Amino acid sequence: MPVSQATEDTLSSLRAEIRTLQDRTLKLETYADGLNDKHDTLRSEVRTEIASLRNQIASLETKMETANKQINTKLDRLFGARSVVTAAITLLTSILGSGVVHLVVSIGK
Repeated sequence: MPVSQATEDTLSSLRAEIRTLQDRTLKLETYADGLNDKHDTLRSEVRTEIASLRNQIASLETKMETANKQINTKLDRLFGARSVVTAAITLLTSILGSGVVHLVVSIGK
């Protein structure tokens, strides 16, 4: 599997995991808001879980940004290499074309 495809797969799995964690966080926040004052212990546990989920989401977002940077770096290298090859081909055809014209002019004299 090409590296860029593997990175894309990683990004899509990270996005799915972030979305799942966000949904779970929203459910827990809704649940915590519904608790009355008699359930302070449960409410604090839910808030702790929410904070943990938010930390996981932030960590996954950081991983996703890193993967995006890797993809962009690879694309930059690819386009740079493509430009170098194109310039080399252009230079070579220019030199060969000039040589052929010179040869034809020399033979014609």
